[in-house]
Amino acid sequence: MTPTLPDISSMKLSEIKSELSLYGIDSSVLLEKSEFTAALQNARDTLPRPSTSYKEIGKEDTAAAAAAAAEPKKKSSSSSSSSKKSSSAPRSSSSNSSAPKPASAPVAAPAATPSTNTSSSSTDIHMKKLLAQRSSLTAQQQLREHPSERIIGSRSSSFLPGSPFSFSLRGSIFEADSAILRIPDGVCLIINAACVDRKEMDDFLKQKGSIGISLKLSTEENPTLLPVWTFDRERSKSYHVSNLGIRVAGPRTVRLMAAMEMGFRSGASVDLNVFGSVRLDGDKF
Repeated sequence: MTPTLPDISSMKLSEIKSELSLYGIDSSVLLEKSEFTAALQNARDTLPRPSTSYKEIGKEDTAAAAAAAAEPKKKSSSSSSSSKKSSSAPRSSSSNSSAPKPASAPVAAPAATPSTNTSSSSTDIHMKKLLAQRSSLTAQQQLREHPSERIIGSRSSSFLPGSPFSFSLRGSIFEADSAILRIPDGVCLIINAACVDRKEMDDFLKQKGSIGISLKLSTEENPTLLPVWTFDRERSKSYHVSNLGIRVAGPRTVRLMAAMEMGFRSGASVDLNVFGSVRLDGDKF
């Protein structure tokens, strides 16, 4: 028992009822003082102390204390014979039968709420993870005939989480020829490398005025296609790059473009290949 708490046997009935109310125990179902004392003792032993201090329990107004003290007297006078019998009976039987009843309700209530919320949250995350595992990232590029803009074909692929990502972008000077990548919620796209075929690029560079090709990317947040990597005939030492480190988490739509530098109007084009992986978003699961 906490040293600041008074002895229950020396407490008034009104004080016992006030302390029981702090534990959330309904004392209206109790009749005998022995039942009140047993219920309070059980509450002190099994329940956490309420935030209200005991000193605040005794700060009742005189009228409330008198009314609380008079109420059990009326009940005891109307059932005096039963009171005498119960007082003469062993205390252990009344305390054992009555104490758990008022204490059972407040014990169960606070424990159920946090466990239910935790279980519900865990279930929601599990269901979202299962949905993300079955959601494919899609990449599609429409191939157009210029200047007529007639669609002559398309390239499309889909990738589930856990699979490697690879896509061949057809080079163009028109932004409308960009590939559209749709990334579902809970899925993450990682692009690590890009390259061009050496023979294709050498044939393209034989054309007068040809320079090279650039990998460009845009997002919903910034729709402008910006260069990520450029192969330049005069400056590039390698036909590939392997340290791009591009990571995009869904739900989001991005565009990838293989932007040709000159030469496209003569009919020559080069494919730019991008590589990476598709994973679950580690920040969500």
